[in-house]
Amino acid sequence: MAICYIKSISDDSTLGLWHMSESWQELKEMVNLHDLELLALEDKKTDRRKQEWLACRILLQGMSQMQPIIVYDENRKPHIKASTKQLSMSHSGAYACVYVHDSKPVGVDLQQMKPSISKGADYFLNDAEMQWTDLNDNVLLHLIWCAKEAVFKYAGDADLDLKKHIITNPFQSNQNGTIEVCIQKENVNRSVKVHYDAFEDYLLAWTI
Repeated sequence: MAICYIKSISDDSTLGLWHMSESWQELKEMVNLHDLELLALEDKKTDRRKQEWLACRILLQGMSQMQPIIVYDENRKPHIKASTKQLSMSHSGAYACVYVHDSKPVGVDLQQMKPSISKGADYFLNDAEMQWTDLNDNVLLHLIWCAKEAVFKYAGDADLDLKKHIITNPFQSNQNGTIEVCIQKENVNRSVKVHYDAFEDYLLAWTI
């Protein structure tokens, strides 16, 4: 099995990371799937999507020591069927991750860094963020993107806009640290802390 780690983030939350070295056919032999999940797997159009989909479910089973079924709400936020546990998942490049909390909403995002992210900075940075962000700092840009994506998943609101509604406070990019992110939409004004780690050419961010 290609579990990199399963670690406790707090007394009631767990984060797992999987290195996807297996084919989707090999992964399928490693997991027990409900009939409905087998149908969902068949709907995945590419080998890559099947591999990502299966890796997350294998990792969740390893973290829970059970065979949970993942369902999605109207905002495409994943949930564990018939459970109060909260769930978030992400995948990028050769890795997949799963984040579970006993009761509190969570969000996680994994990104393999690419040199071209600055070309799309206007898509996710607002005017205030542009004032303090160095567009030549590739790590910083990816950290902002990761943190915003993690908070987007945490919020579970498909109408949130990364640029308009999810705003990062200034911070310095490092190998690991914490970012304060604000959700601002209509009558909502909420602060969410996001922790991040860097490894290889990847960044992993999760709400705390």
